[in-house]
Amino acid sequence: MKILKNSLIILLFTIFGCNSDQSNFDAMTEEENSSINQTNSISAYSLEEILNGIRKWDSLRSNPDELLQYFESYNAFKIDMALFPQGNALHAYACILNGELKYAVISEVYDQEIYQDSLIKYIKIVDLHYTDIAVLTEQTYENYTFPLPTQYIQAADAIDRIEEWNTNYAAWLSSGSTVYQSFYIPTYSLQAQKYSVYFGLKNNLENASVKDADLVLDSNAGSFYDTVLLQPPFINNSKNYILDLL
Repeated sequence: MKILKNSLIILLFTIFGCNSDQSNFDAMTEEENSSINQTNSISAYSLEEILNGIRKWDSLRSNPDELLQYFESYNAFKIDMALFPQGNALHAYACILNGELKYAVISEVYDQEIYQDSLIKYIKIVDLHYTDIAVLTEQTYENYTFPLPTQYIQAADAIDRIEEWNTNYAAWLSSGSTVYQSFYIPTYSLQAQKYSVYFGLKNNLENASVKDADLVLDSNAGSFYDTVLLQPPFINNSKNYILDLL
């Protein structure tokens, strides 16, 4: 009888132990899957869909009335630099997908003809959103000093550019200037982390009365970065292979 009782106890421990192990396994699998999903840089769109989206944007770049609708509800997006090769510039191509403005972002490392057969693997589609910049203007910031060259800009300058966009983006779109096709985003001062990216307007280098579209990157830890360039003109056409496919 005692032997039978002990056997039953061992059997119960075995059953509950297996169930517990399975639950832990399921939890770990969920966590791992979540991690994979968060770091997956493969686009949910086909390459042809993305190219058609870039073509659509290209057809709108000189039509301010149509462009305005794509910016009315958005002023920012997020980008995870850990998804791209470190230290290499990014190309952010504006595109219209599912009737919304998005950016097809790819490292210049892969925006070349030698990757034509696997190009879609390296493109990350970034959605836009709206952020109330009161969260930026109400903070106090330190002034940092970094060795040159650096992408760092003072917080006051960064916030001025963001506020300028929020206030005057409609006037800028209607100013008669042909809107950019893409942004060239240097990354030499950036870390493998997530950044909040805000639309901005800054003074044209040749004429301070003219404003240029800009992107301001926020580290979410009190520092801001820039040196983003509008394209065209393109710095190196051989590293903008996507254009050859349009």
